[in-house]
Amino acid sequence: MPKPKRYEVKITLGKSMDGTVIRKSVYSNKSKADARKKAEQMRLEYEMELCIGGSGCITKKRFSDWALYALETYKKPYVKGNTYAGTYLAPVKNHLIPYFGKMNVDEIRPVHIQKYINQAAKVHAPETVKKDFNVMKLIFDTAVDNQVCSKSPITKSIKLPKYETTQEKQSYTQEQYEVAYSFAKEYPSGLSLMLMLETGISRSELLGLRWSDIDTENRCIHIHQGLVAYLSADTGKHVMESDGLKNKFRERTIPIVDDALWKRLCQAPKTVTLGKKVILTEQVIHSPEGNAYQPNNWANRVFRPFMKALHKAHPDVPELSPHELRHTRATLWIAQGMDPYMVARLLGHSDLKMLTRIYDHTSPETLRKAIQTAKEGAS
Repeated sequence: MPKPKRYEVKITLGKSMDGTVIRKSVYSNKSKADARKKAEQMRLEYEMELCIGGSGCITKKRFSDWALYALETYKKPYVKGNTYAGTYLAPVKNHLIPYFGKMNVDEIRPVHIQKYINQAAKVHAPETVKKDFNVMKLIFDTAVDNQVCSKSPITKSIKLPKYETTQEKQSYTQEQYEVAYSFAKEYPSGLSLMLMLETGISRSELLGLRWSDIDTENRCIHIHQGLVAYLSADTGKHVMESDGLKNKFRERTIPIVDDALWKRLCQAPKTVTLGKKVILTEQVIHSPEGNAYQPNNWANRVFRPFMKALHKAHPDVPELSPHELRHTRATLWIAQGMDPYMVARLLGHSDLKMLTRIYDHTSPETLRKAIQTAKEGAS
């Protein structure tokens, strides 16, 4: 068997104490481009070590170099892969490097930060701008700590855009909900829709639900996992990960009170037959091959076809997104008089802030009923 080809890139790092030129060879079995990438990372780490070690700060350290190095060092080892890719790496690569990339870290001033925020606020949601700001704070705080810049440009004078709901989320009325739920009962792959409509779980929680999470004795489902897909910072390929939830509050138990849902859940097949092979499935909602469902594949094969079929059969029932089904469940629970704290607990929120800001589409009729109930209780 022939040996895999190795690609070599030589790099000059500088000079040693006696004046000898320091050269290194970097190898890769993938490609010449991959070898160059590794060589550049080695050069960057060497320069950072010089700076941190007290041999004099690198005065021409570009923002693009330090930003990626800071993330690799201070965040990547301590957060989940999908969190690192979405919360840290994506804002840096997609927003911050295109704007600040060629600037020297020590030359960036508060006015540059404010100008960026003002510009970003015109094209991005306030939450996105805030995410960019938090990543910048990490980058500049660590730059100051390591003498890459003398002072952080993130100051108290920086103003962020105020939160405003840019697009009102839709939710079903009780009548529309009943139509959608009845339609899901008869739909071939309607179990996932019934679960989302009745329990308010998110898409990632739905696809992460395993048979071991079904509590037949207490007629409950336990939410322990959320399945997500993201672009790996290491391989550059899309990977799926089922590794816990966003926070401790998302781990919860949801009782199943609807008989039709519980019956369908218990009767759902736990095996898939492929030719002569019978595969035991782990996920409750799985691909036709019995594997964990890639989120976009599930949306394209199950969710969107259901919504289109529902809307075609019932034009007065709009097509909603998976997150809007979660809105629907919260809205209807509140309209039915459920304690908001119980709603927040069932949805996996830590407090009522998210519930009141986003989910509670309280109608005038719901408010009228609440006032009437309070008056009756007082009399």
